[in-house]
Amino acid sequence: MTEPERLLAIEEIRQLKAKYFLGIDTHDWELWRREVWAPDARLIVPELNSEVAGRDTLVDWVAEQSANQVSVHHGHMPVIELTSDTTATGLWAMEDRIYRPKDHPSYDDGGFILGFGHYREEYVLLDVGWRILTTLLTRLRVKRHRLS
Repeated sequence: MTEPERLLAIEEIRQLKAKYFLGIDTHDWELWRREVWAPDARLIVPELNSEVAGRDTLVDWVAEQSANQVSVHHGHMPVIELTSDTTATGLWAMEDRIYRPKDHPSYDDGGFILGFGHYREEYVLLDVGWRILTTLLTRLRVKRHRLS
């Protein structure tokens, strides 16, 4: 892989993660299904004791968990390493803010959640472009508040 090809691949992965954040925050699950995840993707969230496998199962699970909440996700300072011409890893510092109404199924866990941590990811280059293969979300700090 030439240096321009390597830099282009890194930029494509950055754009992929931007679509991840756009899709989750706008609840655009078809964008997620079509342009973000590999068919055999996995999402691991130790904080929830959850590991979900398979693109459709994963997207449906996140859509259900997100229900009628509002979220704002930020990803910062990516460290992206190409491990081959068709695979890569990434580490993103993250912040998320989640606002849940009182009728949200997980409201008792917090009406407002402020989290800080990291996404550790694996990417794969498919015929349709780069896709997320695995995401591990770990939070270093979480603040939970009930809203009145």
